Amino acid sequence: MQVAIYALIILATIYFVVFALFAIGLLFYRDPNSSKNQTIPLSIVVAVRNEEANIENLLVSILKQDYPTENYEVILVNDHSTDNTWPMAKKWAEQHANIQLAELPIHSEGKKQAVAWGVSLAKNDTVVLTDADCTHPTSWLRNIALAYQTKKAHMLIGPVMISPTNTFFEKMQALEHASLTASSVGACVVGLPFMASAANLSFNKSMLGFEQQMLNPKYASGDDVFLLHSAKRKKDFRISPLQGEGTLVFTQPVKSVGKFLAQRARWASKSTGYTDFTAIAVGFTVLLFNILLVVLAVLSFWDIEYLKLLGLGYTVKSIADLLLLIPFLSQYKKLSLLYVFIPLQLVFPIYIVVAFAMAMLTNTRWKRKDMLNGE
Repeated sequence: MQVAIYALIILATIYFVVFALFAIGLLFYRDPNSSKNQTIPLSIVVAVRNEEANIENLLVSILKQDYPTENYEVILVNDHSTDNTWPMAKKWAEQHANIQLAELPIHSEGKKQAVAWGVSLAKNDTVVLTDADCTHPTSWLRNIALAYQTKKAHMLIGPVMISPTNTFFEKMQALEHASLTASSVGACVVGLPFMASAANLSFNKSMLGFEQQMLNPKYASGDDVFLLHSAKRKKDFRISPLQGEGTLVFTQPVKSVGKFLAQRARWASKSTGYTDFTAIAVGFTVLLFNILLVVLAVLSFWDIEYLKLLGLGYTVKSIADLLLLIPFLSQYKKLSLLYVFIPLQLVFPIYIVVAFAMAMLTNTRWKRKDMLNGE
């Protein structure tokens, strides 16, 4: 019992301090005032594989940007799609001169290779990454350009949210994903960027000195996070958050619990390749705290005293999570998601432990393609 008490005190304290710090970043961050509204040349890079259900929505949302067409290009990189994705992309490219198509060479495969290939083909120095299952607000590119002018940044970490959220399961996904985005943006505000999403990430290619190894091809997942960690090692390289309702990119939920766990396991698998101290520290804090909650839940079946510790742990976790989520959800008018907060809190430790175990014990894939050790 004493060991459990000490472990709870230490982990709960660290967890609360970390997430309170990220929450402070969200609460007190203000974008600099500026009258600038100049455009800059942008290259949007999207890796696609078997996206026939999504590619039209993607391109419609990008081509409807309130941004001069001549000031941005869209580079679609085909990772050996076997459905109708590429014929559909070709039709769009025939009608829009700023859509560029590229196919991965036969000896190359995988999302990371596709992203690297697209970045190498980009004619503009500012590269914007997004995913094929995303849609974007009409002012997305304009806000990115404005942020680069006002913040003098070399990389921008933007917000991502899951949509649609019609079912209870989709709402739980959206709230869980919102906590990840809030953490990544809040950490960036306080000068501790450790996580980013390739659905809404941009950078200055020449200042970064981009090369494929920055994506760490050994791991199937994590092109965004490994790129961020590489950027942090660059001297005088400025990383800033991208915020505001006009910057929010929407990505789709998964349709089943099995696919959700497989996705999270794929995301967790990259953690063994981390060398960034902040990412390692935050990741271990979250994992160990949730493992402790699961252990306390199991032990409470034998001794009711452990149930009291479990309740205390959940209370601390819930307060810390709400401190982070409320300002983030308020900014994007998504506070209604909090009605699934309690159910999510109850299952979150279990799913974290299961996803981590799956990541350590199983192979990961990107779109059903084996990506073992980058092969």
